[in-house]
Order: sequence, then C-alpha cells, then structure tokens
Amino acid sequence: MELSNNNAKILLLDTHQDIEEFADTLVTNILDKKDFNFLTYPPNCGLTELEIEELKKLGNNEHLKNGLRKVIADSSATVIFSMLNLLDGTGFPKNSDDDWTGLKLIDEEPNENSEPVDDWLHDKFYETYWDWKKIRGDKNWKLDTLDE
Repeated sequence: MELSNNNAKILLLDTHQDIEEFADTLVTNILDKKDFNFLTYPPNCGLTELEIEELKKLGNNEHLKNGLRKVIADSSATVIFSMLNLLDGTGFPKNSDDDWTGLKLIDEEPNENSEPVDDWLHDKFYETYWDWKKIRGDKNWKLDTLDE
C-alpha cells in the first residue's frame, strides 16, 4: 500500500514537534546550563575549548532564546525539507552522478480505510506546521510571529 494521508500527517507532525523540542533543548543547554556535551554531530562533538569558551559568553534573555530557537528550527527544517525533496524525487542528490528516481515511503501494514497521500511530502511539511501549532499547547513562546 502507498503511504497513507494519515501516516504522512502523523510523520510530519512528529517532525515538527521534534524540531521545536530539539531547538528548545539546544538553547536551554547553551544559554541556561552552559553545557555542550549534548552535541551529537559530528560524532566527536566538534567544538574546541576556545569555541566553548566563546559560546559561554552568550547572554541569557528571552529575546536571545527565542531568536536562537527560530534559527535552529529553521536550520533543522531546511535539512528535513531537502531530504523530503529527495524522497519525493523532486530533488537530486548533490554527491551522485547516477540517475535518481526518488524513494517511496509506504505504510507497513495496509489499512483499507486509509487514503493515499494526496501531495508531495515536502509540500505537506510546511503546511502541517499550522496543524502542529494547534496541538502543541501554550509554552509562552513560539517559533512563528503570528498572534494566536
């Protein structure tokens, strides 16, 4: 069975939640805890002692936290959007000269009541942000600039 609308939406909503949670955790670790041991990429963390010392000099206020959350979330979303373009076959790998036809996600188990996904995942990705915003709850901060 093809990928269903339901599973596509669940996948994308979960991705939006991860982007937001990871951005918030990263900002908390950097600004509140001054802890950089959480970094997983590259595998050796990648930060030198001098870089860590400079990062520790960052102030700690709500405007800086909100700005950093947005920058980190945008970077994460850009990578995911690019990956979804590869999956959809509407983007092309930068490091391959071979023909690229895209990949296909499918539901692991068929469900007779499911409708196949009706759009490209990369298009649905940004559309589902607003669905995510409705279910995320109030956290006293948000990534977008729209009033509730």
